[in-house]
Amino acid sequence: MRIGITGVNGFLGGVVYKTLGKIGHVVISLDSFTRKKCSDINIEGSNFTDFDWIIHFGSKTSIPDSHINPFLTYESNISSTLSALKIAEKTNSGFLFMSSFVYGSQQYSPIDEKHPVSASNPYMSSKIISEEICTQITKIKKIPLIILRGFNIYGDKLIPGRLISDLIIAKNNKEHLTINDPHPNRDYLYIKDFVNLIALIVNNFPIKTGIYNVGFGKVYSNLEVAKIFCELIGESRKVRITGEKRHHDILNCPVDIRLIKKTFSWAPKFSLKQGLSDLLMRS
Repeated sequence: MRIGITGVNGFLGGVVYKTLGKIGHVVISLDSFTRKKCSDINIEGSNFTDFDWIIHFGSKTSIPDSHINPFLTYESNISSTLSALKIAEKTNSGFLFMSSFVYGSQQYSPIDEKHPVSASNPYMSSKIISEEICTQITKIKKIPLIILRGFNIYGDKLIPGRLISDLIIAKNNKEHLTINDPHPNRDYLYIKDFVNLIALIVNNFPIKTGIYNVGFGKVYSNLEVAKIFCELIGESRKVRITGEKRHHDILNCPVDIRLIKKTFSWAPKFSLKQGLSDLLMRS
């Protein structure tokens, strides 16, 4: 199968790019094209004669950076989405758009795909806008579309400012384990479960279009995550808590993943403890 992927230098895009290639797919990076304006894209003379899938992981993913420079976040994420969609149209492929948590403050629990969307930061807003662009263009151009709304997907790429990455960085630097706010609850999905899902999706024809939540289906508080981490590394000291709260933080993110489990006969295998244990053995 021929698959074009954007964001191959990022965390999710990079792992998916390498994994799909290893299991026999022809995988091609589209980043040199999606960095251009949509109107400047010309695929004539390239090897983009046909694709089965275009998988778009976006561009700017930092929430703090989106507050600092919202102009760049909107421009990059919306422009790259339009460019990836144009390639999908020209190559007659299916389109998979990697979105994010876009639900804002929880109105009911657990959060399913029918929950109202609401942006609490420019990054989230750019994803909501991009989802709408994908929905409208694929409907007009008759492009099969899957939107994945990922919750907290973690793995071996350390991204400062994210809880699990910060804990691993502190361990590697032999620093005391510290968290800011102990209370927010998050759903955590290990990268191996995520790439297994992507492999199932790209092999599933006809394409089962729709919007799907992607997570594990269980939430942990920041403090619970830190305690599990301490247990795995044999750290007996208490976790330090600064009490610093993140601006506009969402306190509870329980996710309903029944739809994607049923549609693709998929279920995550790694509990948080199992995922962290596997990650620590490889880090």
